[in-house]
Amino acid sequence: MIRSKRTLSRSASVKGQALVEMALILPLLLALVGGAVDLARAYQAWLTVESATRNAAEYVATSTTITDSAGALTAAKNVVCTETKGIPGYVASGSSCTAPSVTVTSFSTSSTDPGASTKNPIATARITVSVQFQTLVPWPLLPRGGLTLSADRSYSIVRGR
Repeated sequence: MIRSKRTLSRSASVKGQALVEMALILPLLLALVGGAVDLARAYQAWLTVESATRNAAEYVATSTTITDSAGALTAAKNVVCTETKGIPGYVASGSSCTAPSVTVTSFSTSSTDPGASTKNPIATARITVSVQFQTLVPWPLLPRGGLTLSADRSYSIVRGR
């Protein structure tokens, strides 16, 4: 069977149309996929920072060996650095880390608060953690330095029970 010229030119025209459509749609598809990947990475990092902050505050408040703010900061940094090793923005420094930044906003133990005693004081710790998150793609509506992910958690407990 012999094909006519008209059938051959129509087949080439359809292939060319599909190529042009793909060239027009591909950047949009890649932007959507890139945005989804960056959003998932940022959400995962934010959850990790939130969890590490909560765990650091709990550890500092419940540990009976921590008696001052300096000890609280050291313990909080250890917990946060251990838990955030896998997130973008983590910067190792020897056995500790320089990012995320950890701050002990307040740390106190009181034996005079309601429900406390000298044998069972109430310990309260408030920890703040922040990390600079870099996206894979420099998105036009986001700041150039990326996003700052931060968390602030407080934990109080009666020690010794």
